[in-house]
Amino acid sequence: MSSDQKLRALWKSPRFWLLVLVIFAIPLLADFNARLGYIRQMTTEAVTLLGKIDQEKAHHQALLSLRDYAQSNEFVEHWARQAGMARTGETVIKPSPLSAAPSITNTTPLPPPAISDPATEWVVLFLGTH
Repeated sequence: MSSDQKLRALWKSPRFWLLVLVIFAIPLLADFNARLGYIRQMTTEAVTLLGKIDQEKAHHQALLSLRDYAQSNEFVEHWARQAGMARTGETVIKPSPLSAAPSITNTTPLPPPAISDPATEWVVLFLGTH
């Protein structure tokens, strides 16, 4: 066989084309695998960021409701009550701290309860006498 014939036989051989296909497919598969890894990473980051966005939206709503409450008459009245202010005709009463309260003196202890039998208790319950 001449070299020309060998070259033609090589071009017609399925093994040759399979080898060429494998040689070109390996870099493509490696690139495809790298892209899949990148896509997985980006998907994970997107899910994390969407969770953070939801948290920030909830925080934003809480701040908006707090702002609305701070601008309401209810907040002003609550603040004024905490500051000890009163409306016209009202009297502010502030309890004194426990340390400033006078001690309790001249107390007499309660007498111990009388021991009684069940029959006496039934009589007192129904008749009201002892």
